[in-house]
Amino acid sequence: MTKEKSNPQSPEEMAKTAQEAAVKSAMEQAQAMFGNIPGFQMPGGMQEQIMTQMGSGVPDMAEIQAQQEAMLKAAGVDPAVVAQAGMQNMAFAQQMMQEAMDGTLGKGLSSSDAMAQMMEAFGDDGWTINRSETGKLDAEQLRLLAFGAPMLVYNDEKVDSLADDEDVETIKCTLKDWWNVTDRESTLDIVKWLLEEGHHAEADEALAEIHKRRIENISQEERCDEESKMGDVCLIMESMLENGWCPKGQMPDSVIAWDLVRVVNLGRWAYLCGYVNEDEMWQIMQVAADIALEHFSSWEEYGRSFIMGRGVWHGEPVDSETAYEIVELLLESEESPWKQSSFRAKVKNKLKNETNMKPENEEKMDQEKHFPSHFGEVYDAMPEKFEKRENKFKPIFIGY
Repeated sequence: MTKEKSNPQSPEEMAKTAQEAAVKSAMEQAQAMFGNIPGFQMPGGMQEQIMTQMGSGVPDMAEIQAQQEAMLKAAGVDPAVVAQAGMQNMAFAQQMMQEAMDGTLGKGLSSSDAMAQMMEAFGDDGWTINRSETGKLDAEQLRLLAFGAPMLVYNDEKVDSLADDEDVETIKCTLKDWWNVTDRESTLDIVKWLLEEGHHAEADEALAEIHKRRIENISQEERCDEESKMGDVCLIMESMLENGWCPKGQMPDSVIAWDLVRVVNLGRWAYLCGYVNEDEMWQIMQVAADIALEHFSSWEEYGRSFIMGRGVWHGEPVDSETAYEIVELLLESEESPWKQSSFRAKVKNKLKNETNMKPENEEKMDQEKHFPSHFGEVYDAMPEKFEKRENKFKPIFIGY
């Protein structure tokens, strides 16, 4: 006996079928519950009335699909490709369910083959390194941008371009909502906070204590102290060792890389929003790179610091796992900026244009024409631009 293949249902048909089945089941249960009551009889046409009411309360599927297609097109995604992939995934899921019911699931395939087939059908969420290959940035600029590479990979952005796939207004909303950044002053204020405190200051204190006393000597009481990051640091350190995310004996002394990655990307976003000019953006990145060199000697060390910092951020090992996957890709892929750029600068970089940073008291910066080696140099040269704001709010970056 051969099985007849039914034509694939549209989303509207599937939703309607599911509704009808649910209503029918509910009606049957109600009849079973109340059927023994003398004189009780389900009203005629009740099921049809319920379906009519449910249909009137459900949004127009066609309208929803039109909105979804508009959003996909705005994001540069072909709706037809998404629809085809969705139908393929649905068909594969139905096939798997049928095979599971028949007891034939996985027969003739090894477990790895079945998993590969499943991954192919549902898509691989692995990280990728995207490049624009425009050649607009020189070698030193690419190197500075590389210090923000983990976030570029996470956000699926180009590692060799300043451009962002998001429109400027979206970036502005993100900076305002998550960072309280709305202009040049607030941008520099947050950069200063990230460099001097950020999420690394408290974590580094706990790290220093652990390195001094060894992690096995940290008491449970100390780990539970909510006034410190000791518990989060211990948890992430143990997870990194247990999962092989960091070789034994090479645990970082600082998690500042987590904040430096964010400094680089904050500078880039602020430039795209028009809050800082291009020279200021490169100065921000240069400061981050120079501070990285004070703490680390290689991309490997920088990456391990980022892995720990991202995990300590919320005290979640899964955050470190995500960071580890990205860092491994950056360390191993030939497309990686970490493979193509030296951790240390080969030549002294020069500012291209300094037309927008020339008040009289900035002559000190102009005479040397270099990216400052430390944020203090920027502050000393133009202190009035870094006066502390009355608003003492210290934003916490929520996610990437």
